[in-house]
Amino acid sequence: MYEKKLNFKQDIDVRGMRGEEALQAVTYFVDDAILVGMDRVRILHGTGTGILRSLIRQYLQTVPGVKHFADEHVQFGGAGITVVDLV
Repeated sequence: MYEKKLNFKQDIDVRGMRGEEALQAVTYFVDDAILVGMDRVRILHGTGTGILRSLIRQYLQTVPGVKHFADEHVQFGGAGITVVDLV
């Protein structure tokens, strides 16, 4: 498990993916992050029309292991990135 945490990337980039594809990728990513004990991850979804951001945030509200999520600081990507704090 320790090795898996060392190799785990804190960010996932779903820009350009279709909604369902992005949601599946984020689901696996968040599950793995919780499994390896990450405290915080970042989901890069871009700004665009906001559809990916909305879909992802609706999903995050249903995940028991998610403590809090919000936009990244504007200096580091703002509304195009969701920062997720995990339990």
